[in-house]
Amino acid sequence: MKIAEKGSRVKIVFAIRLDDGSVVGDSAEKSELAFIIGKGQVIKIIEDNVSGMRVNQKKEIKISPVEGYGEYNKELVLRLDRDEFPPDVELKPGRTVQYQNRDGERVNLVVNDLDEKTVTVDANHPLAGLNLIYEVELIAVN
Repeated sequence: MKIAEKGSRVKIVFAIRLDDGSVVGDSAEKSELAFIIGKGQVIKIIEDNVSGMRVNQKKEIKISPVEGYGEYNKELVLRLDRDEFPPDVELKPGRTVQYQNRDGERVNLVVNDLDEKTVTVDANHPLAGLNLIYEVELIAVN
């Protein structure tokens, strides 16, 4: 049986839980996650923990905000003019919208609040600031 190592193309299925046990992400609802170990396609701690696993092996990986999606940064909560968004984009609290900044970079923003003139958005990753527990199963190694 192959062992996952740097340069291996792997497929995993996973669930993400918070400290309180609530599930916040489950790949079984979506699809398998495939990546190449060492290419930086997923967060480093996942790469590091999948490396050395065998097919059908399961592992629980505890991830701090620093190791995962970063600490929550209040400076990434922004108030933007409503006219910076195309008129056909439906803006409502809780909705994720894509925004192109002045450098041409596209970023995902979550709408927190809006009024007639402004939109308050959050550019933090939705899992920023949270301790996470990934339940990972390696299903393929190539």
